[in-house]
Amino acid sequence: MDIFRLFDSFILPSSTNEIHTSDNLSIKFFTADIIEKAAMSKDSLADQQAYHRALTFHSLKNQLEIIKGYYSINPTRAFKIDEKEPKKPPNECEYVDIWKLEEKQTDVNIAVEALFDVLTDESIEQVVFVTNDTDLERALEKIKSLNKVKIGLVIPTTDNVRYPNEKLDIHADWTRKNILIDELKLSQLPRVIQGGRKPVTKPIGWFGQPEILEEIMLTLLKVEANRTKCWRWLEKPLPSFDDLPPLAEPPIQLLDNEETAKIVLSYAKRYTQLFKS
Repeated sequence: MDIFRLFDSFILPSSTNEIHTSDNLSIKFFTADIIEKAAMSKDSLADQQAYHRALTFHSLKNQLEIIKGYYSINPTRAFKIDEKEPKKPPNECEYVDIWKLEEKQTDVNIAVEALFDVLTDESIEQVVFVTNDTDLERALEKIKSLNKVKIGLVIPTTDNVRYPNEKLDIHADWTRKNILIDELKLSQLPRVIQGGRKPVTKPIGWFGQPEILEEIMLTLLKVEANRTKCWRWLEKPLPSFDDLPPLAEPPIQLLDNEETAKIVLSYAKRYTQLFKS
C-alpha cells in the first residue's frame, strides 16, 4: 500500500478543510520487524522488509520515515478459552502455557515524535494520528493543550460501524471513522519499484488470491519463456472472447477477488490454447 498516496489523495482531502500540498506532507510510519520464529509464514520477514524498502524507494523527497520498535516473545501462562463454552469465565477455564508476543516502544515512539515535532517545528499546522489506542490519550491531550496545531484522528479499520475511542476523539479537531476499501485499492504501490541495487517486486502472497495467481503463472509458463513475460501479459488489456466474461480492467487489477481471478485464469488457459494452435 502507498501510504503517502492514501493520505495525500484520499484521507486528507475528504476529512479536513485544511489546505495541503504534496510538498508539505510528511509521514512517519511506526512498525516493528517480525520475529522470524513467531512468523505465520517462512516468507513473512523477507516480505515485510521488501515492503519497507518499497516505501522508502517510492517516497517523494524523503517525505516518509520508518521508525521501528521491536517485538518481544516470552513464555507465560494464561487462561484458555473453553472450546465448548466460550463464554465461561476465565477463572473457570484451564490455565495453560503460552507464548506472549508483544510489540514494544511503538506507542512511546509515536508520542515522543509527535510532541517533539509540534514543539520544535513551527511550520507544522496539523498532526494526524492513525490509531484507536487509548495509550496515546495523554499525547493527544498535551498536544491539544499547546494550542499550536490541529489534530486529526483516523481509525485504522474498513468497518463502517466501528466508532473512535472517546478518550482520543475528544482531543481531535476531526475524526475519520474508517478507511474505504476503494481508497485502499486505489492506493497500491506499483508491482515493481526501482531503487538501490535491486528493485523491489510485489510478492505473489500479497495478492488477494495467491493460489489462483500461481496457477495462472504456471499456465502461462507453458507458452511464455519466464515469469517476467507472464507479468507483462497480466499488466496489459486483453482481447475479449464471446464465451468468456469481459474484463473491464487489465488482469493484474482483478487478482484480489476469487471470482474475477478465476476469470483471468480462464483467459490464461485460452491464451495458451491459441498460442499452441
